[in-house]
Amino acid sequence: MDRLRSLLFLLPLLQLSAAQSTTAPAVPAYTPPPGSPGFYHGNSSAAVTFDQQSLFLDNKRLFVFSGEFHPWRLPSGPEAWRDVLEKMKAAGFNSVSVYHHWGVTEPKQGDLNFGNFRSQGDFYQVAKEVGILVMARPGPYINAETTAGGFPGWTTNLAAKARTNATEWTNAWTPYLSNSAKAATPFQYPAGPIITVQAENEFVVSTPSDPGRSEAMVLVENNLRNNGITKVPITHNDPGTNGRYAHGLGMVDWYMWDGYPNGFLCASPSQWSEVRSDLIQEHMSIDPAEPWAAGEFQGGSFDPWGGSGYQQCYQLTGEEFANVFYKNNYASGIVYQNLYMTFGGTNWGNLPEPTVYTSYDYGAPIKEDRTLTPKYSEIKLQSHFLHASPDILVSTPVAAGTNFTNNANVYTTLLSGAPSGANFYVVRQTTNTNTSPVSFKLNINTAQGALTVPQFGSNITLAGRESKILVSNYQFGSSQLLYSTAEVNLTWFTMEKTDTIVLYALPGQQIEVVLPNITSNALSTQGSSSVTAKISNKSLIITGSPSGTTFIKAGSTSIIVADKFTARTFWNPKVDTKTTPYDVAPDVASVLVSGPYLVRNASISGPVLALRGDLNETTTLEVLAPASIKGVTWNGAPVVALPTAQGTLKCVLPFTLKKPTLPSLKSLQWACTDSLPEVQPGFDDSTWVVANKTTTNRPPQYQPFSGKFLLYADEYGFHQGNTLYRGHFKGANATGVKLAVEGGFNFGYSAWINSHFLFSNNGTNQYSANGGTNQVNDTLTFPAGSLTSGDNILTVVLDPTGLEEDFDGQDEHKTPRGIRGYELLGGGDFDSWKIIGNFGGESAPDKVRAHLPGFSTKGWSSGASCNPLTTGLSAAGIKAFRTSFNLNLPVGSDIPVALNFTRIPSSRHRSAIFINGWQFGRFSSADGPQTLFPLPDGILNSRGNNELLITLWSLDAPGAEFADVELVSTAVVQSSKRRFQEVS
Repeated sequence: MDRLRSLLFLLPLLQLSAAQSTTAPAVPAYTPPPGSPGFYHGNSSAAVTFDQQSLFLDNKRLFVFSGEFHPWRLPSGPEAWRDVLEKMKAAGFNSVSVYHHWGVTEPKQGDLNFGNFRSQGDFYQVAKEVGILVMARPGPYINAETTAGGFPGWTTNLAAKARTNATEWTNAWTPYLSNSAKAATPFQYPAGPIITVQAENEFVVSTPSDPGRSEAMVLVENNLRNNGITKVPITHNDPGTNGRYAHGLGMVDWYMWDGYPNGFLCASPSQWSEVRSDLIQEHMSIDPAEPWAAGEFQGGSFDPWGGSGYQQCYQLTGEEFANVFYKNNYASGIVYQNLYMTFGGTNWGNLPEPTVYTSYDYGAPIKEDRTLTPKYSEIKLQSHFLHASPDILVSTPVAAGTNFTNNANVYTTLLSGAPSGANFYVVRQTTNTNTSPVSFKLNINTAQGALTVPQFGSNITLAGRESKILVSNYQFGSSQLLYSTAEVNLTWFTMEKTDTIVLYALPGQQIEVVLPNITSNALSTQGSSSVTAKISNKSLIITGSPSGTTFIKAGSTSIIVADKFTARTFWNPKVDTKTTPYDVAPDVASVLVSGPYLVRNASISGPVLALRGDLNETTTLEVLAPASIKGVTWNGAPVVALPTAQGTLKCVLPFTLKKPTLPSLKSLQWACTDSLPEVQPGFDDSTWVVANKTTTNRPPQYQPFSGKFLLYADEYGFHQGNTLYRGHFKGANATGVKLAVEGGFNFGYSAWINSHFLFSNNGTNQYSANGGTNQVNDTLTFPAGSLTSGDNILTVVLDPTGLEEDFDGQDEHKTPRGIRGYELLGGGDFDSWKIIGNFGGESAPDKVRAHLPGFSTKGWSSGASCNPLTTGLSAAGIKAFRTSFNLNLPVGSDIPVALNFTRIPSSRHRSAIFINGWQFGRFSSADGPQTLFPLPDGILNSRGNNELLITLWSLDAPGAEFADVELVSTAVVQSSKRRFQEVS
């Protein structure tokens, strides 16, 4: 740090913005947490180390560019995980962050299940094979917009306060976390891909009024270390830059924080927050001895019931957001960035907490159906630049402000201090409210002294909501950029003694690039003529406005200039198999490929370059590879690639797939049955669970309102899915019933007295920052003639939307689900209550999908009256419709299939969607917004028979019907992915 402080006096430009400069205090000595092996660089006993500037692997600095992916939200298994991880790696993600889910792993206390999609070891093995690092986050608490924040439902019945050091709570999570640590231990770097393990998540510290928190963190850390996590740092993800667990009791090896600057209001996607300019100071005040690490940073947004839909969430956090906010992170010295989410997946079954619905697309770079977005391409440009620019890891934000330019609307941060002399200028507009372009000239430091650029042409332009990282004294191989007003795209590399770098800018923007010390007068320009080059005074000067691709070569230096949209089609797969799978260009040999939808990987065997990837249209493939390469294969098949004047190989890759014709649901043969026989006369509930508890261990705020018996579903082992109650009372004197029902945002319930429909409540979807209504109070009047002098039965069917998360650590996950209070009006009381929920409760018989496929439809009706597209319900109730259909999607294709509903907002009806026994959708016509439900390959049999079941629940007395339901394909891709085996 002394060297960096002295640098302030050596850079004359910084005198222009002295008031904005950030002078870092001396870095204190690193103090490892008690019991930690110590991960400061220089500790030979640790596999992963760091200093104040970056992480080290194999004694090399690494920018950790990570993306969040939850394998349990893609239960198709290892080959589906491989597909997503290959796409992440191709975009430059060198790490994946993965939450594991205690709740789905231990649905019954003591019954741990690490099989199938729950297998942590299987995921680590796939990541190892793909060559992508792992940030393991087993919990016990994860938040993640999942039911109970990842806690098992049975923990709602514990007396101990969650997330404290209470013995009962510690004993609850210990078996799960111990086994998770043991699963991770053999995959710690360098034997495997794991480089960090997170303890807890977004956790508060102990206070006099809220004790036992920091002590609980110590117990979690000790558990991880005692079960083998000793080679990699233990981290914590702080909700904001609060400094929790950076110091004091419970201090972790490496502090991390999260940030969601644009929030989650997708209804207003154009309303942005301002970027933070204080992150540099926050680092210095919290943990200056460690690298500045964003353990979670906004990669998208969740969307609530009744929300705007994920397309608007994508607009809120799309490629422009990534361009501005992520580059501000780098300007703030962040060298460890994890984007939450990078692939969101699906809240299948009963995974969601009450705020969110089935889709967890999240507006992420990789969509729920695994297709790629423009944000993915923007991230690819950034990540590869960071990997190719190790100088940025040893550069420090030394000055910031508006004095770098001649336009007060432009804010600049300078990162400097690398031994090479490289400078990185991160420029953006001073406010995100300005969506119009701004132009300016920039004052920079170079090896030739202070300059104002551009020198020879027009101004630099920033589009509305655009940021750029501009460089000076940028070394690539033996060549150097004196400066560039175009950004470095993807990478640079040296191939056959020629240094090659790729630059880009938006179409219409003028660029100026100067390379000094050009010793040859030999100059060639190929490709687009929108950019020109000349040699003057031994400097190569490039000007113009990029359009397409221009290839410029001067001696042993080659510059490729492209407009940004062309640049997004570039890929830079490595081909050096002798290095570790985690090394990235320019440290290893690579090739430059343009054109395809996706290039997964590349290899060289003799004179042949083998490319593996995907196409979504007929594509011109262009490859820059060593001259020794004479042939190219695409997914194993030779292609006729001819040499070009610019030294590349070029060919056309034909796209031969057609959009498939999918089965028409209307023309299929359907069977149907009443799915609510419980309201029919004579129904036998003798095998149901007797709900006779009168007390609960829950905190005072979660006690029942009224009634003799406790009717919370979780108290009887039913933690997910629909719950049914039958309350018995004698005599015909009662006039009605008061019910307090609680089920989460957008829950619903319907009630009958004997076989007479009484009432339905669709809850509320009015989620906001101030919360919404999880609980309703209704008074139901019994119609004349509906009671008997004997046994009367009140039947209530409830559709809850999951358990609350425990973000604040105040036992919110113990919020009741079910009937919270009741009172029989007109005299008397209920004699008894019966309850039933998901089949088997905590001991559900199917350990894979939590649902049973292939059950008999003997006794069901069939024929035209059972087609859900032509018939519905004529009264309140629930009906189930089942059919089967065959698919035969082409080999070598990736054609995501979805079920698409037409929504009728005025109709209060709900549906559950089951495909091959897996519940992959919950549709609410009144509330939405989701109408499209992807059926993922591997759950769906893309070449074989499939069983589809849809329920129709009308909450209204007149009944309901579907407007339309159809099978649709959401993309058609010729793919090299491995086949996803159907999970059974």
